[in-house]
Amino acid sequence: MEPDPWRNPMNHHLAALRGDLEHMVEPEGRSTGSWLPDVLARVALVPRVRAVVQLRAAQAVAPRFMPAAHLLQARALRSAGAEISPFAQIGPGLCLMHSTGIVIGPSVRIGRGLRIYQNVTLGDGSTPGQPVVGDDVTIGAGACVLGGVRVGDRAVIGANAVVTKDVPADHVATGAPAVSRPRKRGSDPRLDALAREAGVELTAV
Repeated sequence: MEPDPWRNPMNHHLAALRGDLEHMVEPEGRSTGSWLPDVLARVALVPRVRAVVQLRAAQAVAPRFMPAAHLLQARALRSAGAEISPFAQIGPGLCLMHSTGIVIGPSVRIGRGLRIYQNVTLGDGSTPGQPVVGDDVTIGAGACVLGGVRVGDRAVIGANAVVTKDVPADHVATGAPAVSRPRKRGSDPRLDALAREAGVELTAV
């Protein structure tokens, strides 16, 4: 998980934004000179990319000037349909695959490399607190992760799942209420590679 974002706010948020943009607009070995114009074009033209920039800007100014943070949050909601609290702790590499309908509450904590699809809610539920999400998690369209649950590294939350209990690392949670099962090797090559880097052996499909 990422450290407290308020310890070195500007450095933290710039580094996080760089990670976000690299996840959403892959450099693919390009030099900064060739990658940066593509990023700037997408920030100007693609609402889901612009929403991430607005989020990081809101997080940077929130401790000192809340009206500006709320204005940036409102602009992201209007232009991209995403309502993400500037007080949510979100690690670098955030990727809004489709931004419409995404809601992330102020006490949510998220690690690196989250991939999140449309109409996802992370927030209050029947148990106290809000979700704590690990690194390299994928959350499918229409899913709800509610209350003080923990979602482990490289977990996958299926579309329309309603998660109210903890999801272990390298598991898939599906259904309403969601049921978790171990993720099989071969179901997602990107997550397979990350699991190998972490020293985790998955069962073959």
